[in-house]
Amino acid sequence: MIQLNTTSVVRHPKNQAITSSDAQVLVSCVKFDDSHSLLWVGDSRGYLTSYSGPKMQLYTSVRAHNGPILKILNHKRGVLSLSFNSIRLGTKEGITLFNILSDELKGINSMSYTSNTQTELLVAGDKDATQSRIFKIDMINKRISSSFAYPHTVIFMETNLKYIVLGRSDGCVDILDPKSNRILESFECHSSGLSHISVKDSSLLTTGFSSKRGQFVPDNFVNSFDLKTLTASSPISFPAGASKVFHHPIIPNVILISSSMGHMNFLDIKTPSKLNIYQADITTYVTAFDLSSSGSFIAIVDALHNLHLWSRNAMGSSTEFALYNAPLTFPTPIAEVIPASNHLTSPNSPFSLIKLPAFHSQLLSAWPSDLVFDVGGLPNQIDPEILRSSELINGILIARYNKEKFGPRNVAEKYYNISQQTSEGANDLYNHEIFDLKSARGDVPNAYRQLSILYSKFGVDDFDFDFYNKTKFSGLEINSGNSFFNPILQLYRYIAPMFNYTLMALAEDVTEESNLLMELGYLYDMMHKSDGRHCAASNFQIIFSSIGETQNLGLTTDSNISRDDYKQRRMIQTFNRFLLERLSKDECKLYKTQTPNNLNDICGVYTETTIYSNFCSLTHKRVMMYHSIDINCLPSPPLIPTSVTILNYLEASMNKHIQQQIVCENCGYQHPVNASLVINNLSPVVVLNLDLNNQQMNEIRYLKGWLTPEFYYAQSPLGTPVLRSNVIGGVVSNLRKFELCGYTAQITNRQGESHLVTYSKIRTDPNDSGRWYLFNDFLVREVPEEEVLDISPWWKKPVVMIYKEVGIGNEFKPNVYMNNLNTSILHKDCLIEGTREGKTIEYHLLDNNETIKPGTLVALDAEFIELLPAEYEFSGEGTKSLVRPPTLSLARISVIRGEGPKEGECFIDDYIATSKHVHDYKTEFSGIVAGDLTPGVSKKSLVNLQVAYRRIWLLLNLGCVFVGHWLAGDFRMINIYVPPEQVRDTGLCFYLKKEKRKLGLKFLAHYVLDKEVQKGNHDSIEDSINALLLYKEYLKLKESGRLENMLFHLYFEGQMSRFKVPTEVTLRKPSNTKKDDNVNT
Repeated sequence: MIQLNTTSVVRHPKNQAITSSDAQVLVSCVKFDDSHSLLWVGDSRGYLTSYSGPKMQLYTSVRAHNGPILKILNHKRGVLSLSFNSIRLGTKEGITLFNILSDELKGINSMSYTSNTQTELLVAGDKDATQSRIFKIDMINKRISSSFAYPHTVIFMETNLKYIVLGRSDGCVDILDPKSNRILESFECHSSGLSHISVKDSSLLTTGFSSKRGQFVPDNFVNSFDLKTLTASSPISFPAGASKVFHHPIIPNVILISSSMGHMNFLDIKTPSKLNIYQADITTYVTAFDLSSSGSFIAIVDALHNLHLWSRNAMGSSTEFALYNAPLTFPTPIAEVIPASNHLTSPNSPFSLIKLPAFHSQLLSAWPSDLVFDVGGLPNQIDPEILRSSELINGILIARYNKEKFGPRNVAEKYYNISQQTSEGANDLYNHEIFDLKSARGDVPNAYRQLSILYSKFGVDDFDFDFYNKTKFSGLEINSGNSFFNPILQLYRYIAPMFNYTLMALAEDVTEESNLLMELGYLYDMMHKSDGRHCAASNFQIIFSSIGETQNLGLTTDSNISRDDYKQRRMIQTFNRFLLERLSKDECKLYKTQTPNNLNDICGVYTETTIYSNFCSLTHKRVMMYHSIDINCLPSPPLIPTSVTILNYLEASMNKHIQQQIVCENCGYQHPVNASLVINNLSPVVVLNLDLNNQQMNEIRYLKGWLTPEFYYAQSPLGTPVLRSNVIGGVVSNLRKFELCGYTAQITNRQGESHLVTYSKIRTDPNDSGRWYLFNDFLVREVPEEEVLDISPWWKKPVVMIYKEVGIGNEFKPNVYMNNLNTSILHKDCLIEGTREGKTIEYHLLDNNETIKPGTLVALDAEFIELLPAEYEFSGEGTKSLVRPPTLSLARISVIRGEGPKEGECFIDDYIATSKHVHDYKTEFSGIVAGDLTPGVSKKSLVNLQVAYRRIWLLLNLGCVFVGHWLAGDFRMINIYVPPEQVRDTGLCFYLKKEKRKLGLKFLAHYVLDKEVQKGNHDSIEDSINALLLYKEYLKLKESGRLENMLFHLYFEGQMSRFKVPTEVTLRKPSNTKKDDNVNT
């Protein structure tokens, strides 16, 4: 016999800080936790509160929704709550994992899982609000995955993991098959509506109302149905009027029935004559009711918001709400000792560093809202541009209002109804606004604004980069360090001579790690092959950061945003000069020449510097080769100021003269010394660094046509350069025409934060006139030429510009390296220490008679280490968001022969050396231990990054087909793009989209190959071999027509074992017999 004892009664609190004293707070639902000793309570304000143990101590309370909480479900990662238009998943400690808020979900009031994996959720509600649809929620991707029509209003939803039971507002119940979305059966249960339903295994119980004399009266019976046969059973009598019904979670055949006035009856269905009746000590009616998963506790909420807890046993004999109870996490009290020197050591130190004694009274921060008032803050800093343009008149500083920057004044703004915008589809409006090139208020347009990546727990893997780029030209990610140089890399990418120059270097064999020329070629090759997909310059950044000179020049930074706009322009110009000089040095090393040939022919300009004096015989002349021209000399004032263009600045910078009073090294006296810098000829590609300060930038902003789209160049009879925007009269022989191919611009918002974007003129055909595109990191869109040439907006400043001679180098040659491709690195060791002695060698290099041809099958696997941990941001509301994912680094690459007499043998097993601090070697998943990647210590086949990368890059360009398990992550870490036609991913081969569950290599090897793998730490050679065997088995299954049957078996066995490989009891490998085929069909 079941006995009940009242345990405790608590009053659900009302937060006075946010709720007025006369506000009515209602408890909307209660739910026992199925894994912890917690009771969850949802109220009408959207607060989700938990109470711990039989003493009902307050554990957590969090604002989960803006409206009332209508239902609570337990989840393996926390607790799931539902409101009228949102679904939230949070941890037991109150931290929000995600919140799905959508106008499509308006009117929902019930939800249920479709399987025990809890990866898919079914939600429904009022048919008018939901437009007669039931929605499926993808709990992995946190979005609405699909919906299907359902013509009734749903008020209850329960499941037995085979069927979904839908309780309708008209008192009927529908049985839904979640796989086919079909209604299998309908039952008419109660004439005037349902009050509760309960489902367990094959039993369905319902309670409801009938209409008597115009009033709703609880039916004095409980309807029973058999879900195996989908038929009705004999009803169960309950004279007090059944309001709630529950199946006992532990004792079979026992149910709990309660009335609205607190009558409770534990009834054995097999022996209904035996009654165990109890009465709750309440003075009003019951509003919420729940039975714990252990069957030992009952929670009752009355209309006065008192929460009553009843126990099956006496107080103290049973204290666990859940059947298998896990311990709760509580904050560890730390008794901090206040140091003697309790003060801040720096002006930038946070106040939290000051230790405070333990407090025993209410803090000021906990005062109620009616005693807290806002006070005035410091005034905003005046824009420096306003101060520069102001005049002092009668002791008052007066400045002209800049309507272009700050927008027109005294203009009534158009009214926008927020709710109307939402109902009309704000998402579509936003899709257009993100690409806007104009702003009505004079702000920075959306297309130019600084972009940020919204990280999820998967990092950047589920970020929708394709939304920002509808073209076939690749953007660059910003989640790696030193991403401030992305605009310069984009600028040279679409200059055909520079593109061909970098790719031509890829034909050479190089093992030097710090070769930027090769790395830039790899990046451009990846951007070309990716055909508009986003790319990351992560390998380029690693090689760039390893060069010591970059530290001295101040070219390493973790942010691409700067509050000093002039400093940022100088830094990107310094990077531009350094990059070109470094490419020329790398070219000399690569081709083993004293001077670079190709880069000098592309953008090299000879600069003659002369130093002389009229007071002594001092004369010094030097000719140097530079690859860019600094525009840092102002032209002479013209007769018509508005006719000044960039050509005037360029002419002045090509013929500079200065005079300075110094102590002469020749004669030892102090006297004026003259210096001149002369450039007499222009290269086919002219790179200009616009080195002007902010005031000079503001002056050119008001000059119409300052940035010319083209110009003509010639030399005068005296040998001086002549630049004109139209055809130069009288000059025919040496006339050359140049056109603007692109430039990098600095964008500064009202807060003074600056970043860089790039304009590029791209020709898809050598004879095409070209179109202009804007590259704002990973946002790419086409723009009109007028937008490019317009530098008048206050927020735009040109920084680096490129002009190219018309008719020279218009053709892009993406395969220029294929004719003389050096593949010797595939047949030789390139170890850092140069010898195999003392090393653990687990591979056999390709023989000279082994040739790689298009279609050659190879298996690949890569391992990674963690250099820096992930960074999270916690808000005051308890939500956690990923600020930066963990910084990973490539640690090992293994490649296996996939065909031929040596099939299954490894021919590449590269460990990538690193000198950086490693936060976590991920030994369990990578097999890498401390010392494996350290030169001088490691016993592994240690190589540098460029050697490892070049081998994979050669296999790609030789046409190899790569086999592996979920290779997308490997290719991303290697920083290479492999076309889909060269990938055979076993993860996708054994994947059912509708199941939304990715199968691991260990699981597949056990059930498909009948092999036990990854018993210890992961090994990339073992994983590659097993991926290859899986692919071979996949081909056999596909050819024999047994693949679909195998997939169904895999997911069925996976759900039974929770997709884990059994360790003690070996499960039967799924067979593919005709009998099994019939079962699955």
